[in-house]
Amino acid sequence: MPNRHWSGDSDESETESGRSLSSCHTADTDITKPDDKFSSISAPSLIPRSRRSIQRSQPPHEDNSAQITTSKGRVYEDPDVDTTERLSDIDPDFNKADGTKKLRNRVIDRWHRFCQKSLEREPDCARWSDPENALRQASADCIFQFLKWCFKLEYGIDGRKLPGYGHAGTFNTDWKYFRIYYQNVLGKKMDKAMEKSLRTGRQWLIKENKLGTQPRDNVPVYIDDMIKFNETILQTRKKRFLLGIQRIMLCLALMLGLFTAGRKTAILKLQYKHLRISLLRNPYGGPPILDIAIKPEYVKSFLGITNLNTFSFPEIILGVSLVFSPHVFIMGLLLHARAFKADIRSMDDVRSLFVMRGCQELPLPLEEAMDDYYLFCKVDMIDGKPQILRKEPMSDGHYNSAIRTISEIIGLLAWFFFHQFRYGTGGILDDTEWVSDSKRNLVLHHADTSTFLKYYRPRQHTDMQEAVFGLKPDEVIRRALTSISRYADKRRPRYLDDTQKALVEDDPELQTAISNRDALLDKFQQTPNLILGQEVAEAERNIKNTRQRLRYRKKKEVRQAFSDEQAVKDINAQRAGEILSEDDALKESESEDDTPPEQTMLVEGLMAVPVEWTLEGEWKRRNVGTEVIIMYCDFEEGGPLRGRPKRKRSERDVEGLSTVEATPTEVLEDDEQPLERKRKNQEPRETPEKPLVCFQCGKKYSQYQSLLRHFRPKHMNDRRCKSCADGMEYLEQMHWQCHVAAVHQLNV
Repeated sequence: MPNRHWSGDSDESETESGRSLSSCHTADTDITKPDDKFSSISAPSLIPRSRRSIQRSQPPHEDNSAQITTSKGRVYEDPDVDTTERLSDIDPDFNKADGTKKLRNRVIDRWHRFCQKSLEREPDCARWSDPENALRQASADCIFQFLKWCFKLEYGIDGRKLPGYGHAGTFNTDWKYFRIYYQNVLGKKMDKAMEKSLRTGRQWLIKENKLGTQPRDNVPVYIDDMIKFNETILQTRKKRFLLGIQRIMLCLALMLGLFTAGRKTAILKLQYKHLRISLLRNPYGGPPILDIAIKPEYVKSFLGITNLNTFSFPEIILGVSLVFSPHVFIMGLLLHARAFKADIRSMDDVRSLFVMRGCQELPLPLEEAMDDYYLFCKVDMIDGKPQILRKEPMSDGHYNSAIRTISEIIGLLAWFFFHQFRYGTGGILDDTEWVSDSKRNLVLHHADTSTFLKYYRPRQHTDMQEAVFGLKPDEVIRRALTSISRYADKRRPRYLDDTQKALVEDDPELQTAISNRDALLDKFQQTPNLILGQEVAEAERNIKNTRQRLRYRKKKEVRQAFSDEQAVKDINAQRAGEILSEDDALKESESEDDTPPEQTMLVEGLMAVPVEWTLEGEWKRRNVGTEVIIMYCDFEEGGPLRGRPKRKRSERDVEGLSTVEATPTEVLEDDEQPLERKRKNQEPRETPEKPLVCFQCGKKYSQYQSLLRHFRPKHMNDRRCKSCADGMEYLEQMHWQCHVAAVHQLNV
């Protein structure tokens, strides 16, 4: 027995030495040119004895099957070769982001449309029938004509109105993807002479079309700005959601974006499997520390998975506002979903736990069945009732719409966007002495410092005087000058007034769309049929989209011009003594008259100030904050507000109204044109009466809008009309909407 053990140890040691020798040989020398000191060693001597014994014991291959006898005497047969999938079958864009594929396909579609249009112009030219062949034969002048043609496009391939090129960066982005498409088709890069001539052509197009060339200001945001942002989300009633959990998720997304400087996609697609909750032994002694670790997977990647960062957030007890505490919000969402595997139902249960002796932490594992649940999930109407769909992520459209509305409520000049976190937090990391450049690049997922300097470092410098005078920079003044809150004004208009809307109604583009609709409607009333009905519905939709687009553009112009115009009014009013300096100290209350008690409890619980500076008192305050979040997640707010909210008249408006009533007739003549235009646009047309009965289920309503609110969640997915005799099934939702609008007069 001892000899057997000794021989086994000898074999293992010889095997290990052979492995180390082999690994050393492959690591230190080139595999095609072995080092001289190893050239005298024969090849079999580099193979361990155990492997040589296996190779000698293999039987000769009498058949075509590859078999190997293992060390335990079992016969192993190699797997069959699978040739069902080939390299050519793999989509080259399978690992690309959705946005990248969308931009690339947009350029390809435009080239195909350009070839089709060129074929109509030159029907005898055979090359235009094959877009890729036409690209192979394209000259620099042909590509220049294509780029110039792209400026004239008004509608995309999906039928949507194109915004056009307003900035040189957008045009250069399309050129980048077209160059990639050119390289893939030809299998080589563009010729240098062609690229040089096209560079001149692109510069001419940018100047000829008066495109903007300066990049967008990278205005940063800081925690002071975002605390006000979250407080507005929690308090306002000017923006309403289906369920209260949507307010909670919106606040948490902004917190994690600021603390991680991550991209929006990485934050919104966080799942429960990306979270790790644990209690850490306090190195200073005392109760354990609650720690939340987050590892976002959906970061920007190319040709493989990017190395992931793990962000650990130990709970900070004292001196932190609960409005911006990720522990309170994350634990509230997890407890509401009952996500913990152990019997944990409240924060009091968590506070009662301790770390076992001999251990440094106590994990709080989540249910494996909930790994694919999204932390920022979707909320949608199902059968007329709001439901939480935890297996579906929050859509970009819902997030962007909510953020834009909150930005307007606060009075920001420009809407907040997620990359401003990277400007602010990236600048803080760059200025912090104990954070190196390599760590900052690792957090921001940058290959080198040049990316940060080119795109993310704020370009507004406020400390040049201090640097020249040798003074210490004032960080408070710097943040006040560069932050997004500098441009906030709650008086900034959110809606157009009647005069501005009348100006939109007179726009030639909208008038043309209305004329086309009137002509189609006259034909439909004379000879009603399904095709004309769909054309009328499409024309109505075109009028609606055109009016919304023009109003959106007009509102943007009004908001941009508000700061200077209002500043002139304020200055003149101050000089005339109409505005006293004490008025600036009055703060507008954020509370609303129709705030429900559930929302009031949420705001009071999260904005409660510390009553006693003790650990037990702070735990109690934070536990209450978590409890009100759990309570408010299921509260039904009633969905988004419909239409323009009623504006409260101030005393100054009432005085102005009385002045107008007492004004002579000649003073009112200035407003005669807008009023006449408004009366003209509001003249009744001979259109079918709006229905009040649902044609699908027969329910009756007193108002047309009530019928619309019933039809959208209940019958939008029916796709088959129960009242029509043919009972046709509509495969596309657009066709179903056209039928509902043309035949049943429901503009859904």
